[in-house]
Amino acid sequence: MKKSLSILVAGVAALMAGPAAAQKSQDFLRLAINDPVFVLSSYHVPADEASNFSRAVYQPLLAYDEMNKKYVPVLAKSWTRVSPTVIDFELRDDITFHNGNKFDADDVIYTVNYVKDPKVTLTFKSRYTWIEKIEKLGPYKVRITATEPNSVDLGFLAYRFVIWDAESWDKIEDKADYGRLNPVGTGQYKVSLLDKNKGVMVERWDGFKGDKNYYPAPIKKIHGMTMPDPQTRVAQLITGGVEMIRNATPDQAKDLSANPNLRVTNVPTAAEFYVGFDATGRAGNKATTDVRVRRAMAMAIDRDSIIKYLVPGGPEGVAEKLQALCFKDTIGCKFSKNPPEYNQEAAKKLLAESGYPNGFDIEYVVFAPNKPLGEAIAGDLLKIGIRAQISSDAISVYRRKQTDGKLQMWSILFPTGSHPEADNILGVYFDGPAGPYFNDDTIAKWMKEGTSEFDLAKRENIYEKIFNRVNEEVYYLPITSVPTVYVHSKDVRIEPSKLYSGERSVYDYNWN
Repeated sequence: MKKSLSILVAGVAALMAGPAAAQKSQDFLRLAINDPVFVLSSYHVPADEASNFSRAVYQPLLAYDEMNKKYVPVLAKSWTRVSPTVIDFELRDDITFHNGNKFDADDVIYTVNYVKDPKVTLTFKSRYTWIEKIEKLGPYKVRITATEPNSVDLGFLAYRFVIWDAESWDKIEDKADYGRLNPVGTGQYKVSLLDKNKGVMVERWDGFKGDKNYYPAPIKKIHGMTMPDPQTRVAQLITGGVEMIRNATPDQAKDLSANPNLRVTNVPTAAEFYVGFDATGRAGNKATTDVRVRRAMAMAIDRDSIIKYLVPGGPEGVAEKLQALCFKDTIGCKFSKNPPEYNQEAAKKLLAESGYPNGFDIEYVVFAPNKPLGEAIAGDLLKIGIRAQISSDAISVYRRKQTDGKLQMWSILFPTGSHPEADNILGVYFDGPAGPYFNDDTIAKWMKEGTSEFDLAKRENIYEKIFNRVNEEVYYLPITSVPTVYVHSKDVRIEPSKLYSGERSVYDYNWN
């Protein structure tokens, strides 16, 4: 495959310049996407490809400026903490949705009541059910009351709540269809196409009145074109059918970098690649219920070599070897015990002591763009007799398997920067559909204590116990941060985000 790619790169490089230049002249960027996008909703479809666009379409009440470590207003002008459980928000009165409807308190109330409604099924429901009620104090003022003190309530509102148009939403019979039938927001880009086969297209919205420093719109029109096949994506990039591909493999990036019309950009992210183990045997594999087996599996995996040889930016230090399920910039990240270190001989001995001298078979689900990393992990496990059968899945397929209890061992790329609070990260790993794979009451107790503690130093001490327990029980093995690898036309550049330290979205793309 690598040889074929090299031949393809060399053979058609000259075809790139004409079409790409034409797209720049039209201010129209096309990028290939792996996962079909037919719903733009972070509430219903937490998919990487969709969120790349949806962050430019919808907006929250406030945002967190990760570079300057402060919350900044978006749809809310200001907010006041009345008590540990009550926050009042003054809303902007000059905002309209893409369809022309006026933004006001009713939109916030409708959105909040929908996502916290017990009858509405969402993947991570606890992100919303901490709200007891929302009240209208005026046309542009609301009060949110929590069920109990919640030290990360502003973080949830900044990263997990985007406001939809109540007037048009109310007319839809199935409310979950809003992100498919009527994906209108207040962001700097509006949706002009949303189709499972044709992809998603957004266009700069002239009516945008938000902060253009935080939310720019450099390119007029951006089309995410559905291309699940990796060779098709590469061929389209080389021939000028698209100007960009994301999540390129190291081999692809290396080969394509030889093309004079292309550039490779490695963007450091707070996206974590890890291995998870079914500690309760929910998916039917008894072996991983034994902590000694999980420890042996962790000891068999050569994380340093994986980072050095397979992770983009690994040798250059762009990728970071992780020792816990958080980054140093994560709010509340603290730990004092590292995961098991690489030692194949000790791993074999421990596996035999656990009753598996000849190893065992296990099903291993891997996020499709990171399949090479999964294959390396499976190769290391095979050296101690564990035979991992890899299923390379899109994020949407992984979510279905997770909810259905079909994960024995898994690796995905989790963007911890999508909400840089330890509470949120732990919620993804141990709450919602992930919880039944561990059923750890001790961690659940500590998580609740951390959420109720407003003093950051005290909260960090609580989280330290959690992150240490994760490493001791080997529920997860953190591997590495994974930079997002863009291969793109020489006419394109990836701008540093003004708001987020570890993410890039369509509004961070620009022309040279």
